[in-house]
Amino acid sequence: MEIGAMQNGYGVYGSETGAGTKKRTTLCEKKFEMNSKDKTAECMAFLREKSEEILEKLRNGETEESYPIGAESYTEKEWDKLLKKFDDIQEDVRRKMEERFQKREEKEEEKRIAEG
Repeated sequence: MEIGAMQNGYGVYGSETGAGTKKRTTLCEKKFEMNSKDKTAECMAFLREKSEEILEKLRNGETEESYPIGAESYTEKEWDKLLKKFDDIQEDVRRKMEERFQKREEKEEEKRIAEG
């Protein structure tokens, strides 16, 4: 660690540059401990790798973040679609049950009229 360098509670190093200010470290510097002359080349390689990952996700249509739920993984659109299907099925079941109870009540009413 260099003179004046500080480590915060998260293990991030920064140098004190003045009265109470810290030197900001870049993402690339955090990823690689840079003390060599090829700092720029390593940062460019890191950025190239990340841009290739993003490009590959775009090609595969994986632009949305996916959340693991149980044994499956769903994007927000897929999850909304699944919930809509579930709600539709649940509504259909509820409607059929109401029809069934209504028919049962009608039959019981007919029995009472026939007996009465």
